[in-house]
Amino acid sequence: MSGAKSFGQFEAEWRTFLNCLEKAWVKTERACQPFAATFQPWQGQFHHMRKKDMLLRYLKQARDADNHSVQDITKIAPGSVGYHFVNPAGGYIKEMRVVNGLVEHYEGDPMVAEVRPPHPVAVRVKNNGEWYDPPTSHLGQPVNTSHPADLARLGLTYYQSFVAQAERKFFGSAP
Repeated sequence: MSGAKSFGQFEAEWRTFLNCLEKAWVKTERACQPFAATFQPWQGQFHHMRKKDMLLRYLKQARDADNHSVQDITKIAPGSVGYHFVNPAGGYIKEMRVVNGLVEHYEGDPMVAEVRPPHPVAVRVKNNGEWYDPPTSHLGQPVNTSHPADLARLGLTYYQSFVAQAERKFFGSAP
């Protein structure tokens, strides 16, 4: 996703990623069928997390929304320019003239402009009459982004851990 050359390519890779997460979950379940009596209770903790954790729930629901509806799962947030003083304690503006969104004239303490280009963000999705917002937390920690690539990294780490733990517990190995 991070190397995508267009929003269309990025969105296609995000959709593919969501499907691959679910596929990893299902394939792990299938591989552990011979151990169903011990696997299912063990998997319960992860199954519970997928329903309760904001990030994991969102990733699953975004995948379901993609596969079972025609709704968007991302959008492009507009770009912006923000200004802040070099000194974190603040500063003084004697005069600042902005024309058509650009600073035409500035007098005062030094400032830095932060330019943020348009970027993809995850959007609220609806499944079975219920809405799911982009996550604001994961495993008790705040999630301060709605960029799909950042959400993907967090989700991938969780699912990699799930698969590795299953391999260790039921097959005696892990990558």
